[in-house]
Amino acid sequence: MRTTTPRVFVFSCYWRLRRRPNSLPLDWRPVASTQGTTRYTRFREWLLVLNACGIPHQTIQMNGREYIYVPALLENIALNELGAFAQESTSPSPQAPPLPVHPHAFMAALALLPVILWHGWRMGWWHAPMWLPAPDLWNAAGVLDGVRVRVFNEWYRTVTALTLHASLTHLCGNVAFGSLFLTLLARLTGIGRALWLTLLGGAMGNALTAMLRPRPVLSMGFSTALFASIGAMSGYMACQQQGKRKAMLPVAAAAALLAMLGTEGENTDYIAHLAGLGCGLALGAFKGWRARNNRARLGQWLSGAAAALLVAGAWWWAFAAISS
Repeated sequence: MRTTTPRVFVFSCYWRLRRRPNSLPLDWRPVASTQGTTRYTRFREWLLVLNACGIPHQTIQMNGREYIYVPALLENIALNELGAFAQESTSPSPQAPPLPVHPHAFMAALALLPVILWHGWRMGWWHAPMWLPAPDLWNAAGVLDGVRVRVFNEWYRTVTALTLHASLTHLCGNVAFGSLFLTLLARLTGIGRALWLTLLGGAMGNALTAMLRPRPVLSMGFSTALFASIGAMSGYMACQQQGKRKAMLPVAAAAALLAMLGTEGENTDYIAHLAGLGCGLALGAFKGWRARNNRARLGQWLSGAAAALLVAGAWWWAFAAISS
């Protein structure tokens, strides 16, 4: 039977005592690694775990390595918590299933052709149909006027104003960016639903703008619906993500697009852009929640027809108000 001589035992105890810092109690034990660590990231993660669990600890640096000591009574608890954290960090995280892509999404951009046709009729580029009122009356009949919306309840202006533009430059910018984001939204939701979400979000944004604007201002343009499509796309994608951190990424991207595209220009309507983005975000999140939970949704053809009827009904109301 092999035994340890007293001299070797005393030297071993002396060596262990020299390794333990004098500032620590004798009953404290090292955790995480008896040899310490030189990786600051791992050392910080261990400290976060111990702080989250409420385990008292002290950190010591010796020979270029970091050590963590805890009371002896809490050693097993600390080791279990650190082990569970290490297992969780190394195990693969569940990945969200890829979002379905709807085919022929580029055809959603064709829905903006009537906006170009409407602008050409109003500007006299080509002759307007005889059964429509005089084009020089369209601007006054359909522009977004907060006073007439709130006082005279002309809520149809929240829709008709989306189809009016002040100039060719204004029209081309909205059509170019609108085609891009309508196509991207249609890849996620389909063409019909993309048109409905964009138009409804733009109308809601105009209504919110008319209620929040402190002074009477006239505004027009498709840009409110454009940012509604951006918000709908980000809200839909956020509801399909796993975890709050990943869900915030599409929302942050939408806010960045608003800062880049919606804050420049002399006559830029910041309130309308922000309202359109917020309303589109809410609609997209609701649509994404229904899709995620397999709730019944409005069909593509019905959604597209509802968007067309909304525009036609709003202008019919506007022309009826002119003739009365």
